[in-house]
Amino acid sequence: MKNNYDIYNIVVHTVNWLLLGCIGFVAFFSVVNISPIPSFNGVQFSSFITLLLIWGVNYWYQYYKKRKWILPIAGTVLFVVIALLLLGVVVPFLTDIIYS
Repeated sequence: MKNNYDIYNIVVHTVNWLLLGCIGFVAFFSVVNISPIPSFNGVQFSSFITLLLIWGVNYWYQYYKKRKWILPIAGTVLFVVIALLLLGVVVPFLTDIIYS
């Protein structure tokens, strides 16, 4: 039984490190601006803070609250769907509304 918990912990940590790496990758390339005019997009910044909060709740629920094998799969799929919806639909919509 102990080995099953060890494997679960390894899977949860690996999946969540990959999710955190993807958030960092997207955040880095959306923040890096090669133009000489500095710009700050508060909508993108708040969306990345929201993604980090969702990731933190997802990780806490998978690792500390419930220890079921379906959670790393379902949590990851749900997080990816929310992230794509947030970054693909909500952020461009709010950016157009606020900055135009």
